[in-house]
Amino acid sequence: MTPRAPFSKRLGAVSFLLLSSLGCGSASQRFLGLYAVTGTAQLSIQDFGNLSSEVSDTFRVSEGMDSDLVLTDSAGKCFLLADVEDDVALLRRGSSCTWSDNGTTFTLTLTRGTLSLPGGSGRLDMAGTVTATARGRLYAGSFFQNATLTRVGDAAHEP
Repeated sequence: MTPRAPFSKRLGAVSFLLLSSLGCGSASQRFLGLYAVTGTAQLSIQDFGNLSSEVSDTFRVSEGMDSDLVLTDSAGKCFLLADVEDDVALLRRGSSCTWSDNGTTFTLTLTRGTLSLPGGSGRLDMAGTVTATARGRLYAGSFFQNATLTRVGDAAHEP
């Protein structure tokens, strides 16, 4: 008969496995917070033109239900899902932002994007497709954004 480990050792091993699988101290925790986002967005839309604009917004990074993280802007125009892999959060393909400007409605749909935070600040870079709807017509194109993030608060509290 093989010797059995004492009950307390087995319980400790089971507890460790359970806590590990539930994400206790998960990697996504370090991303949570409120961030100032500054950078540049480039849009190239067929028959509409090339647009360059400064990005200046606030994004909240929260825990997700169907993803590790959810990034939302202060106006509720963007709802970006992300999953943490190592030290980077990968934005999910298909996440989108929609807003209107001077009678034109823009919708950005991600094909790729990353959120990285090597310290208290980091990067939010993304690219994908864009549609612009103006005067009843739909115009298609592409976009990319390069932005810097600076932590300005806790995810649980308003600024």
